[in-house]
Amino acid sequence: MYPRSSFKILVFLILLTISIHKSSNNNSEVPISKSSPTSDLICPLESHSIINETLLTHNMKVEINQENTLEITSTFVLTNNDTQPLNFFIFIINKTIDSVFCFDLIDSLQFIWSVNPVTGNLINVTLRYPLLQDEIYAFSVSYKIKDTVYHVMGIPEYFELNYEVVHPRNSLTFNLELLLPIYAETLDEDRLEPLFPKPSRISEENDIIKISWEFTNRNINESDLFLIRYIPGSIFLSSENSNKVFLNILSLFVGLIAGALGVIIFYTVRKKPREKDLVTSLLSKSEQEIIIAINLDGGVSTQRRICDKTGYSKSKVSKILAKLEEKNVLKRDRWGRTNKITIINQSFRQLGSSKTANTTSES
Repeated sequence: MYPRSSFKILVFLILLTISIHKSSNNNSEVPISKSSPTSDLICPLESHSIINETLLTHNMKVEINQENTLEITSTFVLTNNDTQPLNFFIFIINKTIDSVFCFDLIDSLQFIWSVNPVTGNLINVTLRYPLLQDEIYAFSVSYKIKDTVYHVMGIPEYFELNYEVVHPRNSLTFNLELLLPIYAETLDEDRLEPLFPKPSRISEENDIIKISWEFTNRNINESDLFLIRYIPGSIFLSSENSNKVFLNILSLFVGLIAGALGVIIFYTVRKKPREKDLVTSLLSKSEQEIIIAINLDGGVSTQRRICDKTGYSKSKVSKILAKLEEKNVLKRDRWGRTNKITIINQSFRQLGSSKTANTTSES
């Protein structure tokens, strides 16, 4: 058993050593991938000694696209427990897939993709070299899945993904990383669970939420079921909300034009206005109301409080905050089930100062 603390370093050091050694002793040919499925079931899974194979690690990355298709990449770190060399890795995907591609750290790999109405998609990957006993080899298989994300109409309106993973081998560790579409957020509804099972980690990068699960000691043919409910960004809502989306875009466009005209007038007249007036001229009305709402809370607020103060929807507030963050006006930090918003540009801390003062005096 490999020590868990040095597991990743051990895998890639051994893999690099094996790759260099094999490359120096073999005249390798450019592998050819068979990317279209055949109707015959080639190399049945039962004839392969899969009990002598162990996945030290199975890392699966699932990306949900805007068109609600899934792009999946499984990276396998395989070891051979038997004296008989391994030349192939065979597994079944019991879903409707397309665009299969197999590769390792060196280049693409040759594979055979067979489809059977009963057993599903059989992928037979030819390893770059015979895998001897106790050797380690890493490679990846990527493919696409359609028609697995469901659009649930109602209040609230959201999208739902039920995704089942059937483990192709005994696996010491299995890691799943799922990426929501850009600007999408997990469903915030008390009566509907947004994620199941409870993830190990949730992070956000470039307006994309990443959800991660980590498991140990999964058995061959054992399955794990994952449930994800999410709401897309306002730009990607259904046609029923197209009018609202159009008005939001139009409002933003008008705001940008007004800001540009303000700058042109400033340089034409060559008269420096007050800083507060210049700040106001560069923002749309909705952006100003968002900043004023934050300043009413002392420059630090939450997305929920902003929605309450402005009366805007969660999706509209999220879109405006993203634009203001791009302009370096504020920053967003994950805080529990909502976002903490902080004004970082001091020029905007005075916007709505009179309202802030009035609120303070009244309290």
